[in-house]
This record gives sequence, structure tokens and C-alpha cells, in this order.
Amino acid sequence: MKKLNKEDLPKLKEFSRKAQYNEYNSNVVTMVMWDHVYEIFYELYENFALILVNYHHRFGWLMPLCEEKYLTEAFLEMDRYSRQYHIPYEIHGMNQKLKDYCESHDLHFVYHNDIDAQDYVYDIEMQRSLAGKKMQKRRNHFNAFMKEYKDRFVYQPLRKEDQGIIFDFLEEWKNNHADPEAIEKEMKGIKRLFEWYDECEIKGGCIYIDNELKAFSIYSELSENMIQMHVEKADHTIRGLYVAILKYTLMHCDPKYIYLNREDDLGLESLRKAKSDLHPIYKIKKYLAYQGETKIIHADEEHVAQIRKLWKESFPDEDEKSTEFYFTHLYHPENTWLVVHAFKVLCMLQMREMTIFKDGHIQNTALIVGVATDPYYQGCGYMRMLMNHVLDESTFPFLLIQAYNWELYKPFGFEEAYLHFFSHFVRQGEANGELCYDSIHLLKLYEQFTKNKDGWRIRNIDYYENYLIPYKSMDSEIYANDQAYIIVNKEHSLVSECIYTDKEALISLLNRFEEIDVCADIAFGAYELRNSMMVRGSFERNEKLFISENL
Repeated sequence: MKKLNKEDLPKLKEFSRKAQYNEYNSNVVTMVMWDHVYEIFYELYENFALILVNYHHRFGWLMPLCEEKYLTEAFLEMDRYSRQYHIPYEIHGMNQKLKDYCESHDLHFVYHNDIDAQDYVYDIEMQRSLAGKKMQKRRNHFNAFMKEYKDRFVYQPLRKEDQGIIFDFLEEWKNNHADPEAIEKEMKGIKRLFEWYDECEIKGGCIYIDNELKAFSIYSELSENMIQMHVEKADHTIRGLYVAILKYTLMHCDPKYIYLNREDDLGLESLRKAKSDLHPIYKIKKYLAYQGETKIIHADEEHVAQIRKLWKESFPDEDEKSTEFYFTHLYHPENTWLVVHAFKVLCMLQMREMTIFKDGHIQNTALIVGVATDPYYQGCGYMRMLMNHVLDESTFPFLLIQAYNWELYKPFGFEEAYLHFFSHFVRQGEANGELCYDSIHLLKLYEQFTKNKDGWRIRNIDYYENYLIPYKSMDSEIYANDQAYIIVNKEHSLVSECIYTDKEALISLLNRFEEIDVCADIAFGAYELRNSMMVRGSFERNEKLFISENL
């Protein structure tokens, strides 16, 4: 493969225009600017161009530059070249369109959602006109600039001969910057752009105040309707100058361009805030794709350590004790489904079978729990793939699910079914009841309570002795009298379960507390009606539905 050179740049740009990726790493001008940091190698073929980049001493491919009809041919050549020269067959900065192409053409990759690499895209007209409510703050800054400097500043389009004064400006910028080494690298890139000024076809603008350069910008065409801002520098002590240099640059760019790409935020919070404050209209989602295949399997013993780790990382309510209890008493590998690559667990879910009394009959079902994806692979479609597989395989008439975010499961056919009242109870009189861990008494109250309910889980002595009492005892207390019991999490001042045969008996238990939040089938004063369980399948909803299950 060859290093970048001026002679081949027009051909590379031609292939780039055919690709129309909109992703800034695929911009040939970006490659020219940062070649001294990330070595760029390329090869020209009849129908495509391949770009190989040395990322911190590890090689990786960029998206092949070509028309869509030549993509498979390009991927095959990347694969062949990688095997021949023992280079990782991984593609950096893959956009959604190319990911969809790979999946639909059986090109097997494993994907990582590279959140820190997403490009911020803006509406040029919005940034140019500064019109609208979202632009109010920037408009105020610009107006302040104009009030102070209206008769003192001049905007001029960027020229090749401006490089001398620009580098004088950057030298001063570097000396006043917290990271002069980073500015030095950027300066080398800018110097390369000016050396290849005509070949790169860069454009931009300069603002002079009292005949002294105070701001400049450099951009290039990224696609037929989008430009990419490579450099934007301004004297930060002058209010509104950053707004002004962008506004005037866009006022002088070709009106055929309607979008502006301002690159990514590198995962830096300050940069993320600055780019977000400009109000992007969307972000370009990007993936790291590396060769491999995923498969859906039942868990084995070798996966338990990864499953436990993912469980603790994904569910903030779980601590070491509750996790240990779950994996000792409730976890079963045969009920656990995984998406794996080699031995790596990408995502998981579990199906805990249970019996429900519904419409006068005992029915078998399962509660889907432990739905989680390794953060490294979130947003790549693996959970959707796993959920669809499990739902297709299920033979239960209906399935249950609880969630932190209910909206995520509606596309899979889950609907809100079980509701509860969430209200705030204030003491109403004398208290009656004590701590109670008598499983026989608690089960008896539950069976009496559910006689007039529907869709409830069938419980037995084992349920109370080996699950509910020991599990809830880790963070809650159970209080009971002759006709009611409640489960109370004192840390969160919340009653999570109310079972009663007499409302007054329930109130007497709640009177142990001056005030407390209550989740129940009845409300105390003002209330919110909240979802407690979603259902998918053949399941008729009614006002008598009751369920109280967390795992």
C-alpha cells in the first residue's frame, strides 16, 4: 500500500464522492490533515479505494470508498489483504448504512457502538441566520460582538497566502493553551492542508479586528450537501467572535450545502457540551466492526462470571448480597439466553417460569428478567436479535416483563397490563402489628387476598421460606397483624407489597410510620397510576389484575 500523495488525491476524492458517507474520517481532506498522527495508507483499485490507518500502533480499515454495488468486492479484498499481511480485519467509523449493508449481505462482523466517535451534524441555515428560540443565546453573543466591533472588523474568505498570518496567530494560541502539544499537532496538519491547498480544495474565512487576525476557519466538502469544519479558531476573550466566524463562513459558502459536520467530541465532556450547545440536528452513529460471528446460546457454567458481572453493572438496585442470593437460589443456566462472540457475552436475558391464576385457570408463563447488554455493545442491535429469538421460541400463551424503561419493549409486542396505585400515606391513628416472618401466616393472607383478584402468581410455602422472606430481609422488613402484612424498605421509605383482607387492618400497619410511600391496589389520597408489569400474548386485561413480583 502507498502513503498519501498529491498525484492520487483527485482519484481518492472521486471515490469518496461516489461513497457519499457523510462521516468525517472518510473525508480525504481529514486524512491529509492527520496523516502525521495516524499514518494513512491506501490502494487504488478499478472500482474502489481501500484506506488503512495506523491507530496508535494498531492497524484498522476505514470504510471502503466506492459505489454501493462494489462494496462486497471491496470487503473481500480487505479480508484477503488482512490475512496475507496479518493485519486485523476491523473497520473503524462504520456508519449505520454500511452496517445494514454488511448484515444484509452476510458479511460477518461483530459491532461495537463507538459513542465517543459520533459526528455532530448541524443545519447550516440555523447557524447562519441564528434565527429561532434555540439560537437565542448565540444570537445574544453575536449581537454583543456587533455592538462592540461592527465598524472595526472585516471578514475575508480564506486564501492560500493567508497561511503566514494564520501561523503567527496559532503560535500565540499555542503559547496560551493548556495543551500546547495538541495545538502543535493540529498546526502540523493545518500546514499540510496549505501545502496541498489546491488539491484539497479547502475553503474558509478570516476575521480581522483593527487589521489584526482574530479568528479563522477551514472547511471542505464532505458530500454533495454537507461540509466538514476542520478548524475553527478565535480569540476567546472577544465575546461573540466564535459565533461570528461561523456565521460569516457559512454566509459565504455555496448554498448547495445544507448540513455542517463538526466532527466528534472525543469523549471529552467539555467538548461534548460545547457541541451540544450548538444544537445539532442529529448525530452520525458509528461502529467499530471486527471480523467474527455472533450466536445465540443457552448459558454454560463458563459464562456465569460474565453474567454476574453484567448483572451487577446493569442493575443499580443490586448489591453484592442480593446478587449472591439471586445466583445461589434463582439463577438457572438453562433458562438464560445469551448472545456471544467466541466466549464473550454481549447481552443476556433470563426467563423465570411461574404459574399464574388467570381467568379461573392455572396457566404456565415466564417472567423475563435480567435483560442487559454489555455497554461496549449497546446500540448495535444485539438485544433486539436476542429478544426476537426468545419470543419466537416461546411456547407460553403469554409472557411477562418488568423494566426500567417500559418503552423499550413495546416494539416487541409487550403492552401495559398490570397497574398499581402509588400514593403517599400519612398516619391516621393507632398502629397494630409486629415484625413477622411466619411463612404460613403470610401465605394464608396472600391466598385470602387473591380470591377476588385475577392474574396473580400462585405462591406456596417454599416461595415464602426460600425466596420472599430471605430475599426481602436484605433490605426490607415484613410487618403483619391478623388480617394484613406489608413489606417495607426503610431506606427508600417505600411499602412495596400490601396484602390484606381488611382495609382498616392494612391502615393500622401503615400507622407504624409517620408517613410513607405505598405501592398497592388501593390509593391513599392523591396518587399516580403506575405500570407494574407488561404482558405479551393472549392475555385479557381487567380491573382485578394483581401481581407483585420483582424477580
